Parts: sequence; C-alpha cells; structure tokens
Amino acid sequence: MDQFSIFDIFEEEVVVIDRNYRILYANSKYAKDLGYNSKEEVIGKECFRISHYRDEPCDGECHPCPLKEIEKTGKVVNVIHTHYTHDKNEFPVEICAYPLQDGSVLQIIRSIKDDKEKYYLFSLSQRLSSISYLALGVAHQINTPLNIIYTYAQMLEREYGEKEEIERIKEAVCACKDYISKLLLMVRNSKERSLVDVKKAVEDCVELLKIYAEDRGVVIEKSIEQCGFVLGSESDVRHIITNLLINAIQVSDRGSRVYVRTGINGAYAFIEVQDEGPGIDPEELSKIFLPFYQGKNRKSKDGCGLGLSIVDSIVRDMGGNVHVDSEPGKGSKFVVKLPLL
Repeated sequence: MDQFSIFDIFEEEVVVIDRNYRILYANSKYAKDLGYNSKEEVIGKECFRISHYRDEPCDGECHPCPLKEIEKTGKVVNVIHTHYTHDKNEFPVEICAYPLQDGSVLQIIRSIKDDKEKYYLFSLSQRLSSISYLALGVAHQINTPLNIIYTYAQMLEREYGEKEEIERIKEAVCACKDYISKLLLMVRNSKERSLVDVKKAVEDCVELLKIYAEDRGVVIEKSIEQCGFVLGSESDVRHIITNLLINAIQVSDRGSRVYVRTGINGAYAFIEVQDEGPGIDPEELSKIFLPFYQGKNRKSKDGCGLGLSIVDSIVRDMGGNVHVDSEPGKGSKFVVKLPLL
C-alpha cells in the first residue's frame, strides 16, 4: 500500500479498511496509539478486533460502523467511537471515513479527549443510549403485569357481566399500554428507516406532552391535517416534534398558548410549532442552532442547549430544512419541512 505512505508522517491516526473489515494499511500513529509496537502487527487483522475487542463489526447508535454508513450513502461520514488500546484502556475518537474507488475505506482518526465540546456530545450520546435501553427494558417489564391485569378484568367481566368498575380498569390498562407504545417509538434505534406517518407522530407527541403543558399552565392548540409519509426514523421524527414542543412550552407564560399545525407544502410535509413567548432577538437567530447555545431570553434552565442543534442535524440528514420566524415580544414560529415520498 505504497500509495498511502504519505500518511506515515500524519499526526492523526490513518487506516485503510477493505470491504471485509480487514486493515490494508495503517500508519505508525494508529499502531502506537492502540499500544502495538509496529503497524505490521495490525495490518491484515479485522478492524473491530484491533480497536474494539469485538468479534463482529460495530453497530448501534453509539458505534455506527463507518463502512456500513458509507454503503448506505456512498458519501463521506463522520462518527464518534470508543477505541481500546492493546491493554484495553479506552479513549474516545472522531473518525472521518472516505470511500475509495476499490470499495475500501480510508479513515482519519483523532482523539477527542481534549475537545470539550465533542467529548461532551459523545458522553451525552452514551448516556442517552443507556437511557433508551433502560426505557425499553422498563416498558417491556410493565407490559407484562398490565396484560395480566387486563386478562383478570376480562375474567371478572365474564363472571359478573359488564360493570362500570371493570370497564374503568380495562380503560386504564389500555391507556397505560398506549402511553408505553408511544414512548417505545421515541427510543427505537434511530438508524432504522421506514415510512413515517407525520400526522400520527405529531398527534402522539402532543398527547404525551399535554400533561406537561397543563402543569405549566400552557394550552396546546392543534390543527393537524393529513400530510403524508416521509422516509426516516420514527424516533428521529418524534424527537424533532417533542423538542420543538418542549422548547415552546418552556418559554411560555402561564395562560399562554402553543400552536401546532401540520400540512403539505409542495413536495414537503410541514410541521409548525408557534409560541407566545418572549421571542428571539435578530442577532441571536443565526446562533440558535449552534451546540450549547442558550439564548439570553431563555426562561427555563433545563437542558444544555443541544436540542435545536440536534433537531437541525436530523432535519438536514432527512433532506429537509428548519425555518424560524421570531420577533422580540411576539413569540417564535418554527417550521420544519421534510420531503414527502
């Protein structure tokens, strides 16, 4: 692999991996950082065994495989991983992977331990992933006793006939199961792409946040029309809606309203969330999608300023866009447009 010898002097780790995950080239920096004496010790080995101590290729939200991601799009990808040294010490890295003409992938890797922003994002993604798995486990555990309660309610109904008290038990169980189903859609693997019913996603998110809004004295008014299907992750679409709604509720005074609308605009489905909050100063509008940015008019100190940044990233990844109309003292309106199939 003499054509890659120029990378021997790079300060970053550089590795070339073929379609079967075998390392075709590695510079000395890559071998040294992983605790090997020479690059010859890693060349020919499978990348996931060398840097991850795994028996199979990386997957999942925390460790998306660059090769698999490039297979989907054919484009350059950036991912963040945990790598392990030969002595099994872990360190976070950012990987920029480039597709090559022969099907192999060139990866430029650098440690992000000293990059506070990226390291924080990495740590946050790890925690969110753990919370998602916990939520899935809890939801499945709760479903079991709910099924038992519903079965016994049916048995009581057969024995004593239709009674209002029994019907109330069945309704309560069904309501709990419905909430669990909606929550599960929020934490599914965001890499799974399918047809997403935008109208249903918005309706479910509004329903889940209704009590939160009521507790803060805010009324959600909705005008939700059928607006077709988009191709994407169900959990990602619901994340967009939930984040915009929570932001709108948090900036709203008691007694004010948040408006949610959906519809079709040309080849796009649109989701509109409007509040009656303090609005956003003109000089701030260009900053609100930056990671960690929390505007000076922000009333709630909840969160860390990543919500809109993540929303913008998801929307752009789906081929859509986010537009904001806002004026100090007149509230804000966020309009998300996602391409229809």
